[in-house]
Amino acid sequence: MNFSSFDYFIAVAEERSFTRAAERLSVTQQTLSAHIANLERELGARLIDRHAPLSLTYAGEEFLAYARRFQAQRRAMEQEFRDISGDQRGLLRVGVASTRGHIIMPDAIAGFQAEHPQVTVSLYEEENQDLVQLLREGQLEMVVATVEQDEPGLVVRKLYDETVVLLCRQDLLERYYGDGVEAAVKQAARYGGLKALERLPFLLVGERDVPGSVARDAFVREGIDPDIRAYSKNAETLAALAELGVGACFCGSQLAARTFPDPEAVGMRIIDLGEGAALPVSVAWRDSAHVWSMIAEFDRALRQSMAGVSDVPAPRHA
Repeated sequence: MNFSSFDYFIAVAEERSFTRAAERLSVTQQTLSAHIANLERELGARLIDRHAPLSLTYAGEEFLAYARRFQAQRRAMEQEFRDISGDQRGLLRVGVASTRGHIIMPDAIAGFQAEHPQVTVSLYEEENQDLVQLLREGQLEMVVATVEQDEPGLVVRKLYDETVVLLCRQDLLERYYGDGVEAAVKQAARYGGLKALERLPFLLVGERDVPGSVARDAFVREGIDPDIRAYSKNAETLAALAELGVGACFCGSQLAARTFPDPEAVGMRIIDLGEGAALPVSVAWRDSAHVWSMIAEFDRALRQSMAGVSDVPAPRHA
């Protein structure tokens, strides 16, 4: 079985198109089709339903899992032998939640690249739970996300604590609460809940991202039927909508502070939601007998870039 056939099949499965997969792999559709046909012949099963829209058969879904595991093992082997030979080059695929990528990654990537210019960093910005799944499947080398410390099969190291806050225009607060604005804001911070602010219209990030899950959990816990005006995976878009007075936006405190360094000057409020809105952000990678040295190096670069934010000391790597 040709090793390239695994890569070709994964590309078709992910793109759901022979045309797009061929473009992604820089091969002809004829070459791609021949590899897939050879796989099906060797396995004795049809892997792809070629009717539009293209889909995987049951056998195809099963083979995809094997192909991804094989691809991850092959990549791990290549990385180990790069470490043995001292040839530090290659592709490091790093996942980060889209709500925090532009805050965390620029300084970390710049610092890493200064020391390892022959390693290309490929950044994947997805929702938190999707990143963990991509890491498990071997599609990423490491992620920066909210991950349970005892997550099976993963090495998880805390990077910093992220606090979810509520962004809202002052005049929107006054429209819904009048003279009771300050009392409502203080109650939200004191008791760590949203009940005091439930009249507001809200803006939410995706269901599988941390700020969104904090908000949804609070709505359920406090029996709130929220007025949701917009959803987006991009917290910056929601922050812009909040500035326009469309609703109140849940986001990380760092994004809020960077977007509105002087909130009062632009008529904005950054509302504390209490201790329950603080969540750990960690760096995670797959637990393995050999971990590529570039993973440890990028972890170190992240901790150096976050030194002013996190009180967690950077561990020493061998």
